[in-house]
Amino acid sequence: MTKDQITIKDAPINWQCNGKFNFTTGYGATKAESAIANYAAFIAPAILYFFAWKELDWSVLQIIVAAVLTLDMIGGVLTNSLGSMKRYLYTDQNLDVNWLGKLVRSKFLFPAIHFQLFAIPLCFDIAWSYAFFWYGMMMASIVFIHFTPLYLQRPVALLIVILSIILAPLIPSPVGLEWIAPIFMIKLVLSHGVREEPYRRTLAE
Repeated sequence: MTKDQITIKDAPINWQCNGKFNFTTGYGATKAESAIANYAAFIAPAILYFFAWKELDWSVLQIIVAAVLTLDMIGGVLTNSLGSMKRYLYTDQNLDVNWLGKLVRSKFLFPAIHFQLFAIPLCFDIAWSYAFFWYGMMMASIVFIHFTPLYLQRPVALLIVILSIILAPLIPSPVGLEWIAPIFMIKLVLSHGVREEPYRRTLAE
C-alpha cells in the first residue's frame, strides 16, 4: 500500500494510473465501468424517440442531431463521473498521454471546446441566444468552480445544476430538447469539473 492506495472507512481508493489511457474510461476501468461508459447512454435516445420525438414534426436530420447530442451529453456525464476517469483527471502522476488525453484532462480547454449546443439553433427553431446563454453560463461556472475551495466545489456545482434545472423551463428552449441544457451543465460543471476520489472495489484495481 502506498500514499496513492488507501482504504478509508472500508472504501478502497486508488489514485495510481496504470496501463493505457482510454478516452471514455480513463485508466484501469472495470468491466462494469466500461459498460456504463460505452453502452448505457444509448438507452436515452431510444426512450426519447418512442415517447417524445416520434410525435414531433422533425426531419430525419433533426432526429439524428438530437440523438447524437443526447448520446454525447448523457455519455459525457457518465464517463466523466467514473472512478477510473476521476483517477486520471485528478492524479498528480506525470503521465505520457497523447494530445487527446491532455485535452480531456484540461480544466478549462476541455469545457471550452464544447460547442455542441450551437447545433441546436442551427437545426431547430430556436434563437442563437439559447446556445450563447448556456455556453456562457457553463464557462463562467467552470471558472468559478476552479477558484472555489475544494471542500465547497461539490455543493457549489450542485447549486449551479439546480439553478440550471430551474432556469431551463423559464428560458425559450427547443421542443423535445428542453432538458438538454441542464445535462450539458451536469456533464461539464459537476461531472468533469468537480474532483471525486477514485473509489475501487479493491486497492489492486
